Amino acid sequence: MRKLTVTIILILSACMAVCAHEADLSSPMTLQECLVYARDHSSVNLQNRYSYEQQRIALQNSAMQFLPYISASANANISFGRGIDPETNTYGTKQTLGSSFGLSMSLPLFDGLVNVNNYKMNRSYVRTSQTTAQMEADEVSLAVIKAFYNVVYCKELVLQVQLSLEVARENLRQTRRQEQLGSKSRADVDEMSATVADNEYQLVNQQNLLDMARLDLKAAMSWPAERPIEIDGRLQEVGDEDAFSCDINLLELPRARIAGEKLHQRKLAVRIARGNFIPSISLSAGMSTSYYKTLNMHYDAAPFHRQFKDNIGKSISTGISIPIFGRLSKYNSLRTSKLNYKIEQAAYDETMRNLTTEMMKLVMNLQGARKEYLSSISRLTAVESAHAAIQRKYELGKISALELSTSSSRLAQARATLTGKHIQLLIQKIQYDYYNGKPYIKE
Repeated sequence: MRKLTVTIILILSACMAVCAHEADLSSPMTLQECLVYARDHSSVNLQNRYSYEQQRIALQNSAMQFLPYISASANANISFGRGIDPETNTYGTKQTLGSSFGLSMSLPLFDGLVNVNNYKMNRSYVRTSQTTAQMEADEVSLAVIKAFYNVVYCKELVLQVQLSLEVARENLRQTRRQEQLGSKSRADVDEMSATVADNEYQLVNQQNLLDMARLDLKAAMSWPAERPIEIDGRLQEVGDEDAFSCDINLLELPRARIAGEKLHQRKLAVRIARGNFIPSISLSAGMSTSYYKTLNMHYDAAPFHRQFKDNIGKSISTGISIPIFGRLSKYNSLRTSKLNYKIEQAAYDETMRNLTTEMMKLVMNLQGARKEYLSSISRLTAVESAHAAIQRKYELGKISALELSTSSSRLAQARATLTGKHIQLLIQKIQYDYYNGKPYIKE
C-alpha cells in the first residue's frame, strides 16, 4: 500500500510539472525568453557545437603525436619439408613449430617543430570554431530580435487599424443620422462608407502580415510551425542618452577574432612548410623473443618459459632523415603557404576596415534613429491636435467627410511612424550595446 501511494504521488508530481511547463509555453514570451529558446533549439547552434567537438578531437590527436608509439606483435608458424633447424642452424627435413613475440617503441626526437606547430594550429582551429559558434549564435539572436519586433510592429498596426475602424464606423453612424436630419449629404455618407471599407481592408491586410510575421519569428526561433506562439509586445522606454561613441575595441568582436585566428593559422602553415626542410631525428627501441619445437622427433624440447627467457633480444637505435630532393614538392608547398599568408593578411585588413565602417554607420544610424523618434513624437502630438479640431469641425458640419478621412489617414500614418521609429531605435540600441560587449542574451 505504501509503494502504491508513493507511485501515485510521483505520477501526480510529473503531471503537474508537465502542465506547468505547457502553461509557461502558452503564456506570452518576452524577448529574452525567445532568445533563450532559439539558442537552445536552433539547428545552426547545434551544428556548431558538434563542429567544436570535432576540433577538440583533432587537437587531442595532435597532442598525442608527442608521445611514443608502442606496438606489440606475436606470430606462430609451422614449417614443413626442408628448412633450417632453429636448434642447430643447419638445413634438414623436419617439421618445426615456432612462435615469436616482439615489443617495439618509436619516438620522434626532432622534426623541425612540425608537430609543435601542428598542435598550435589545431588549438587555433578550436578557438576559431568556438568563436564562429558564438558569432553565428549572435546572428541567430539578432534575427530573432528583428523578427520579434516585426511581430510587435504588426500587432501595433492591427490595433491602430482596429481603432481607426471603430472611429470610422461611429462617424458613419453619425453621418447617416445627420443625413436624415438634412445636415449631411449623400456624398458624405458614401465617403464615410468608403473610409470604413478601406479600414476593413487594411485590417484584413494587417492581420495577414501579422500572421506572416509570427511565422517568420517561429522560423528564426526554430519554434514548431504548427504550435501557436504569443509574445509580450510591450515596448521598452528609450533612455535620454544621446551621445554614442565609436571608440570600441573592434579586436574583441567575433569577426575580428576569427580573422586574426585565420591569419595566425596561415603563419603556422608557413612554419610547418619550412620545418619539412629540416632533418628529423627519431629514437627506436625494441625487444623480441621466440620459442620453437621440432615435431615428430623423440626428444624433449626446452620448456616455453626457459626459451622465452633465453631467446630475449633487445635493441635501441637512433635515425636521422635528411630531405635532399623531393621533386620540388616541399619548395612549392612553402611558396603556396607564403602566398596564402599574404592573402589572409589582405583579408584581415579588409575585415577590420569593414568593421570600422560598420561601427561608424551604426553610430550614425543610432543618432539618426533617436532624432527621428523624437521628431515623430512631436509630429504625432501636432497631428492628434489637428485631427481633434477637424473631427470637431466635421461634427459641426463645417468640413466634408473627405477632409475628415484625409485627417484620419494622416493620424494613422503618424502613429505607425512613431511605433516604427521606436522599434528601430530599440534595435539599433541593442546592436550598439552588443558592439560594446553586452551580449544579446542576458543571463
